Amino acid sequence: MRNDRSGKNSGISLIELIIVISIMAVLVGILSPMFLKYINKARKSKDLVTADQIARAANTAFVENPDAYDAFMSFKGLHTDVSVTYNGETKSYGVQQIAASGKQGTTPYNSNCFNGGSSVFGNKEGSTGLYGVLNREMGLSTREMNSSIIPSYTEPRVGAGPKAGYSYTKLDRWRIVRRESDGRLEVWSAQASPGGGYPIYRVWPEPDDIYKQ
Repeated sequence: MRNDRSGKNSGISLIELIIVISIMAVLVGILSPMFLKYINKARKSKDLVTADQIARAANTAFVENPDAYDAFMSFKGLHTDVSVTYNGETKSYGVQQIAASGKQGTTPYNSNCFNGGSSVFGNKEGSTGLYGVLNREMGLSTREMNSSIIPSYTEPRVGAGPKAGYSYTKLDRWRIVRRESDGRLEVWSAQASPGGGYPIYRVWPEPDDIYKQ
């Protein structure tokens, strides 16, 4: 008598399951770098928009209050040497650090508003002065956290820093600087230290080539 086994082995065998898992592993290995690249590109695109908004807000402050512009041009803050790669060419130059967003460590500097250590830029919660207009135009408040102002592309840049001994941390704030050679306003993404926001990547104008990748 012949045994009819048809219909009894419809489940997935162990070998078939191993093959499926192996194929999935290969696909994940192929697609993951592409997916990560897409995510980073989207983050960089968002940062380009944010940096442009910050620059326009600063220029609004200069138009509304000439004293804010005078203070920006004359303020002697923390000198910093920065470097940027633009169109394949790396340049280094000096800047004066002006305004920073992000946590400053202690109250009341515990939110993502723009603030700093000098009163020449006005009240952070006011409608005049550089700080006040920046925060108003960006919709920021000193009383509440606003994650939208934090840079989306946060990877540290090894080698960036004034001297050896500083750690390379993820970028968590924006820094407005004045270029010392010509007084040009620039917007940089920055890491926490030193100086409450060390500029790492120039995002506006003429963003670092990292934002084209």
